[in-house]
Amino acid sequence: MGRFTSYAATLAATLAATASGHMIMKSPSPIGNPDNSPLSSDGSNFPCKVTGDPATFYAKGEVTKVQAGAKQSLTFTGSAVHGGGSCQLAITTDKQPSASTQWSVIQSIEGGCPSKDGNGPSEYDFTIPDSVPSGDYIFAWTWISKMSGGPEYYMNCAKLQVEGGGNKRSIDTRAEDMPNLFVANLASVNTCKSREGGSSVDVLFPVPGPNVVKPGSSNTFSKAIGDQCFPKGGSAKGLLAGGNAPSNGGGDSAPAPSAPAVTSSAAAAKPTAPGGVFVTMPNGGAGGAGGAATSTAAASKPTTSVAAPAAPSAPAAAPSAPAAAPSAPAAPAAPKPSTPTTPGAGAGSGSSQGAMSGKCTTEGQFNCVGEQFQQCASGAWTSLQAMAAGTKCAPGLSTSLWVPSRRLRRGTRAAAL
Repeated sequence: MGRFTSYAATLAATLAATASGHMIMKSPSPIGNPDNSPLSSDGSNFPCKVTGDPATFYAKGEVTKVQAGAKQSLTFTGSAVHGGGSCQLAITTDKQPSASTQWSVIQSIEGGCPSKDGNGPSEYDFTIPDSVPSGDYIFAWTWISKMSGGPEYYMNCAKLQVEGGGNKRSIDTRAEDMPNLFVANLASVNTCKSREGGSSVDVLFPVPGPNVVKPGSSNTFSKAIGDQCFPKGGSAKGLLAGGNAPSNGGGDSAPAPSAPAVTSSAAAAKPTAPGGVFVTMPNGGAGGAGGAATSTAAASKPTTSVAAPAAPSAPAAAPSAPAAAPSAPAAPAAPKPSTPTTPGAGAGSGSSQGAMSGKCTTEGQFNCVGEQFQQCASGAWTSLQAMAAGTKCAPGLSTSLWVPSRRLRRGTRAAAL
């Protein structure tokens, strides 16, 4: 009897140790009382380690109230930190996230997560940017472990109620800048892999966003394998790009002003985007890094101004100009260089259509090619991604792709992707 009791105690201790292994998000409080294993490699329980009926699953769990712009605490329970790794924190307005849900990454932790030294779970601060509209969100923590036996993907989710958001703009992280969630190692979602085999590396996210920290004490970085490392059918563009607000309202309550008449030829396509009416800007526009113009209109000085009361005659018009308007601006078209000459443009080379490839040095910089764009992320140019339907960006290199037309009247800042 004593021998049996001893065996039972040993078994119980072993099971308890196994149960405390890996990592589970402790705060914010996770939905569904998740276990500590990674998501299924086939992606069947992505996202959020969902089980059973999604409506029933997402109805469970407590709501954590957070103040936009205020520090929050991310903590974990468990012991098997696998040497650390890389994590992302993201939010979505979708109340029942699915495999194709769009997310917005509020922070990327490259190396040193969920353990800064690899010896046990650490605590992290995060902030819901004050540019995020108030409302209800699903919060996600994802983890690519450093020293697991093979490529894995961990994910826990929580319910958040954001208060006090959307009434001011954060200097460091704007809602428009936050990219889509990195997803890998899930066969039914995409073909992206975090790494080959079981090598011990800290993943560098293809599009980490503007809020990136690297807290680890012994990081070994490596890029992810693949170029479509997002939820099913998604792209690098985050949910809140363009200023989309949560479905239950929140944020600024004032309606967007009607679009004024635009006098620039750059606005001929009349693009629109969620959150307001937008006009394209030539290179060097608000927040842009500048670059080579690809058309006669872009080569001249930007003229994206709203219609104004009777203005004096244009200084460029010669006194002896004939009554008939010239068919093209006087400024000659700028040549199309095969390699950008703008400082900090990076080492990538442009194709005849303006696409970039290879290494780059200005992290977060955009390259616009007509109705497509790419970004300098983790030292290399991403593949081209389509702009939102009906929109175009200013050709060339910049730190923002468009600005709201009302900026021209009220001086609001540029809205970047």
